[in-house]
Order: sequence, then C-alpha cells, then structure tokens
Amino acid sequence: MKWQPRPDRIAFTLSSVLLLALLVPTGACAQFGGIFSAILGTITGPIGGALTDINRIRTEILQTEQQVLWPVALIEESRNYIATIKASYRGWMNNVFALRVNSAILPASRSLESEFLSAQTGQIATFNQGYGTEYGVQPAMGAAPQVNLQMMDIEDATAKDATAQSMAADQASQTMLRTAQGIEDQAESTAPGTADMVAAEARTAELASIATQHKLLAYELREAAIELAHRNAVLKQSTTNMENLNQQMLNALGGGQ
Repeated sequence: MKWQPRPDRIAFTLSSVLLLALLVPTGACAQFGGIFSAILGTITGPIGGALTDINRIRTEILQTEQQVLWPVALIEESRNYIATIKASYRGWMNNVFALRVNSAILPASRSLESEFLSAQTGQIATFNQGYGTEYGVQPAMGAAPQVNLQMMDIEDATAKDATAQSMAADQASQTMLRTAQGIEDQAESTAPGTADMVAAEARTAELASIATQHKLLAYELREAAIELAHRNAVLKQSTTNMENLNQQMLNALGGGQ
C-alpha cells in the first residue's frame, strides 16, 4: 500500500519548519533558505494537490454509494412507508387476533373452552382431564361390544390430539406474529447493507409458519381418515349383525347348520 500523507502530519511538518525558521539565526536561514523553500513548495504543491484529489475522490465515492448502493431518498421513503403501515394496521390486526370467540355457557363447558382456546401448550394436560368430565369417560371392558369400545377409544384420542395440535398452533401463531412485528420494526430502522440479513430472518420465519401449516393440514387428513374408518367400522358392524340375524332366523326355521 502506498504511503499517503495525513493532514495532521502535514500541519505538524509546517509548524516545525516555521519554528525552525524563527529560531535559527539570520545567516543560517539564508544558508538553508533554499532547503526550506523546497520543503514548503513540496508540501503546498504536490502533497497539497494530492490531498485535494483524495478528498474529491472520497466525496465522489460517498455520493455514488448514496445514489447507487443505498439511495438515501429511497431508503427514507421505504422507512416512511413502513411507519405508515404500522400506524394504520398494527393496532387493528392485534385487535383482530385478540378477539374472544368463547361462547360456552355452562361452567364445565366454559372451563374446557377456556383451556383449548388458551393458546398455551401448558394447558393440554388440564384439557385432557376436563375432556372426560365434559364428554364422558371410556366404558369398562365388557360394558359394550369390543368394536364399539375400540371406536370410542380411538375417536376420543383423535379429538384430544386434534385439540392439542390446535392449542400448539395457536401458540405458534402468536410467536410468529411477534416475530413478524419484530422484523417489521427492524425493516423500519435497518442500516444500509443489512437488508439481506433482515430478509433472511423473514424467510426463516416464513418457513417456520409454512411448516406449522403443513402439520395442521396433515392432522386434518388424519381426522378425515379416522372419520372414514369410523363409517366403515359401522358398516362392518351392521353387516356382521345382519349375518348373525340371518343365521338366527335360519336356525329358528330349522334350516341352519
């Protein structure tokens, strides 16, 4: 790297030369006048011109950066737009997300509804306890045909699992909302050159949100499959009952084997 004179060094050199000129006797000054003149000429000539060129180039580089790399006017326009969006919609959207949809009336029902609308996965265990109180417990073995007991068991499990998934999804949605608002705040105040970092963070949050959506869609497919299995089990049981009835009728008529 080529050495470049600094303004403070040049000022110090000039001061030293002037001080020497004052302290050295007149004869010495006459003797070394040519040397001093050469030094002063070099400082005020080529070096001073180089400093002027350096400052001019720096100014041009700064102007190019502000106009091309991170245009100040456009950045300020974007920040004002984000601020306007936040002021216009954030409060309204927060109110929408905070809308209460509770509609149960009876005490036990209200308690259970409050738990599965809490958006807190920590309430899942409490919900599972209240579920049996609200919808009844699984009958004991032998209290009903085995196929009925099995269907009740799996459908209770599906209902509990689906509700637990919805509670987890509600909690994840709240986290995603806070993350989105944080990214929005960062976009309003981000420095030039860091926009890619904010964009990467936004993309990560988007992927997390999509993953949650896919998980819920998968559970909807499982619920549909359970419903189809229930209908098929009912048809199978009806067919078995009809076969048993036909056999009993044949036995009563004396034609059974």
